[in-house]
Amino acid sequence: MNASEEHLTNVAFPDVRISVHNFGPIANGTVDLRPLTVFVGPSNTGKTYFAILVYALHRILNGFPRLPVKNTHRGFLWAGLPYVKSSARSDEVSDEDLQDVLGKLQIDGRPFSFSDLPTTIRDLVEANIKNPGLLGTDLLTELHRCFDLESVSNMVRVTDQSNEMTVSLGIREGGKDLWNFRLGVLNSDTDVATDGQIEDMNLFPEGWPGTVSRSSEILSRIRHLVSEKEEDHGYYRDSWYLSGHRMGRLIEEIIHEAASSGADTHYLPAARSGIMQSHRVIASSLVARSARAGLEQLPVVPTFSGVMADFLQRLILYDEGSRSRFVPQIPTWGDTSGVNMSDLADALERETLAGEIRTSKSPMGGYPEFVYRPQETEEDIRLSRASSMVSELAPVVLFLRGVVGIGDTLIIEEPEAHLHPAAQTQMAVTLARLVRAGVRIVVTTHSDWLLKEIGNLMREGELGDEPDVNKSNASPPSSLQSSDVGIWLFSRAGTSGGSTVEEIPFDRIEGVEPRDYEDVAEALYNRAADLQNRLEETSRGMKRKHE
Repeated sequence: MNASEEHLTNVAFPDVRISVHNFGPIANGTVDLRPLTVFVGPSNTGKTYFAILVYALHRILNGFPRLPVKNTHRGFLWAGLPYVKSSARSDEVSDEDLQDVLGKLQIDGRPFSFSDLPTTIRDLVEANIKNPGLLGTDLLTELHRCFDLESVSNMVRVTDQSNEMTVSLGIREGGKDLWNFRLGVLNSDTDVATDGQIEDMNLFPEGWPGTVSRSSEILSRIRHLVSEKEEDHGYYRDSWYLSGHRMGRLIEEIIHEAASSGADTHYLPAARSGIMQSHRVIASSLVARSARAGLEQLPVVPTFSGVMADFLQRLILYDEGSRSRFVPQIPTWGDTSGVNMSDLADALERETLAGEIRTSKSPMGGYPEFVYRPQETEEDIRLSRASSMVSELAPVVLFLRGVVGIGDTLIIEEPEAHLHPAAQTQMAVTLARLVRAGVRIVVTTHSDWLLKEIGNLMREGELGDEPDVNKSNASPPSSLQSSDVGIWLFSRAGTSGGSTVEEIPFDRIEGVEPRDYEDVAEALYNRAADLQNRLEETSRGMKRKHE
């Protein structure tokens, strides 16, 4: 592997491919999520639609795990796990099957694969992607919530060729498929179909996000399960029942570990500046109307989209001291070069905001209030009186300091909004630093400056330029490798009105900019040159007239 193919981030993100057909404004599109994924292109081509889809898929699966099982709390299998008996029928799991599972787990150095699970358990797990009433329904519900739709079928682009909307998700590792899922929606939320497949795989590889690093770590818990004394359950049953109960818990433990990504996802919507400047009004209004009496006074309760509601909830419940409520701690993802989220928040404040975002509890209801304190002053300024740049970046600082954790996915719409060009380039550096610290980033943008700086950071990655991390004043690393970045262009496809998606490859000379950016720049230059020539001709004509 050469330098350009190595990943500089310390987190081994799973390879995720998402494809859509007739999805809102998008006719067809496929995106491979990278540690840094950027959506560019004209307005109304589906960039936000795709970003929200990433958010919805991440939420229903609690990340992008090795096994596609949404509800991974212990005990979830008992609703569908056939009753364990010593003599099994074709639809049951025998005690012998489960003992065989335990025996395979106890062989030192032996990988434990999906095929090592009993057939009935594998069928139960695969039902999550094949039964429309499970993962398919979860996705429809989440899309309905995130987009604030009356019906997901409203998103379907009906064309002469097709009236079906499809969403496909595939998870890969090392070029090998792990599992895939497909959802199809026709004319209504009930007219849906799902399909998918789970390939055989090692369920507990070294370093996979959210899973144990070594199968021996899960074995210690499994051995405890199977060695429990009968009276520990608080009741007495036949020995075959207790054995089956404990072995069922063994299976639950295996599925729980393989289906847990341990990662969270966060969405920073557009118009953050206005939201932050009016946050006190929004928060106080929501708190006042949270009682039943407040709701009864409203003939129709207004609603937010799910992404907006989630964003507001994070702000209203914001508490830096309770970070663990939102951020899973995953030490198995390894060293992050001593950089944490608070370091990156401090750097963004110091280098771009020239001040500090501070929080305090409101005396009116306990929700937090946010203020800005410029450098070298002791005065706090309400965000409603601060610049739009401060209001725009304030939630980024807050999320880094109190919400986002290593391994999480952070989605930001238009991170360049209300920023001076120099601040836009600095925002690109912040995004790169987040990637290097182990956060997956997805952004939508129109910024030429942001893309130019991302291209420069990729060039730095090829050169191997890195700060000296041993220096006390060293900046966090921000260089990127081309393998860590995906720039996806959304463009309109002819007269059909639907858009398509294609990747913009990195070019050492051109960088990662869309071609139409160059066309706009060239057109502006030619227009300026033409106007300048006309002005000079006019000036010469006036001069001759007065001679």
